[in-house]
Amino acid sequence: MTAWRHRFLVDVWVEPREVDTLPALIRARVRDLATGEEYYVGSFAELERIVDARLDADGLVHRRWERP
Repeated sequence: MTAWRHRFLVDVWVEPREVDTLPALIRARVRDLATGEEYYVGSFAELERIVDARLDADGLVHRRWERP
């Protein structure tokens, strides 16, 4: 596997709410730098599914998320 072959850029922002007492809406855009595809997500679970699907498609099925 080539180093940095699977690169993703994530932009995160908070959307304004009309009612201040409601919880903030956090959104993100994930860009797959290898393919140029973009996805808009509203949770870390969605972000993980997108990355996992890309890794699955490349045959990297034995893996785990961890902190270095």
